Amino acid sequence: MAKTATTSRSAKGTTLDASTRVCVLHGPEQWLKGRHLDDLRKALDAEHGETETFTFDGKTAGLADVLDELRSYALMQHHKLVVVDNADQYVKNHREAMERYAKAPVDHGTLVLRSDAWNKGNLDKLIAKVGQVIKCEPLKPAQAKNWLVKRCQAEHGRTLAPAAAALLVDRLGPELMTLDSELAKLALMVEPGEAIERGLIEQTVGKSSDEKAWEVQEAVLAGLGSRSAGPVIGKVRELIDLAGHAEVLVMYFVADLVRKLNTAVLMKRAGWAEGQIARELKLWGPRQQLFMGVLRRLDESSLADAFDDVLEADRRAKSGLGNLTRNLECFCVRLADKVS
Repeated sequence: MAKTATTSRSAKGTTLDASTRVCVLHGPEQWLKGRHLDDLRKALDAEHGETETFTFDGKTAGLADVLDELRSYALMQHHKLVVVDNADQYVKNHREAMERYAKAPVDHGTLVLRSDAWNKGNLDKLIAKVGQVIKCEPLKPAQAKNWLVKRCQAEHGRTLAPAAAALLVDRLGPELMTLDSELAKLALMVEPGEAIERGLIEQTVGKSSDEKAWEVQEAVLAGLGSRSAGPVIGKVRELIDLAGHAEVLVMYFVADLVRKLNTAVLMKRAGWAEGQIARELKLWGPRQQLFMGVLRRLDESSLADAFDDVLEADRRAKSGLGNLTRNLECFCVRLADKVS
């Protein structure tokens, strides 16, 4: 039951080998969790010939369901891979039993505890002696771009231009499962050995709803950054009259921006660092700087009032009380006044 190797070929610098007896895969990045599990299964197959996999839901599985499966031998003497999803809840219900098992895991089975959330404790130290606790966090945009370039060559035999990778991340975000799926489609559009250029991304990968929302929100934040209502109103008119955004969508995206600002203020009051807030709200690079610059000049009471204001503006428009664009402009004037 030697501790597993730590050399890696994965996106986050960790791999698992056949000596692993207990492993925790936790965090929001689903692709990484899936890749680590696949790597572990391949390592076990190579060592034991074949591996039987059993999956349980930690919210409903009982203690005996999982431990009995681990401790019983397979009919053909194959190695067992037992996966518990929602493992944070399972461990919460059976922590002492899990600690006892981690001290003496069976040799013919491997337990994988998989969860988005995970509470560190004594169990982590015990697992580290017979396996690993791996945090699967989203990559930063720059890391995601590098990952795309390397994966395109390794998995598809195509070259992905750095500018194309940057645009792909800008349009889809850094979630690896989404990026991997889109990359596979793009690879089919070019011949082996050909490069996937930025132009192909521009033609085939549409802006996500999040990207469209940010286009509106960035414009409003830029206007607020000038500390004047004029630029904000000008940006709103430009988005509606020139960029062709529907008035109702602009109103919705502005309301969502105010909601994000409210959430950020509450996080800040609770002691969150700006970097943590940015990760939670999925803000990176220039977006993060623009958002935080406005946030620093707003207080909690002003934002609460602003959120009530934008909801009222939306209600008035839907009730036929005034023009939607005019209501939105009036709100932007009041919001600009709240930025010191």
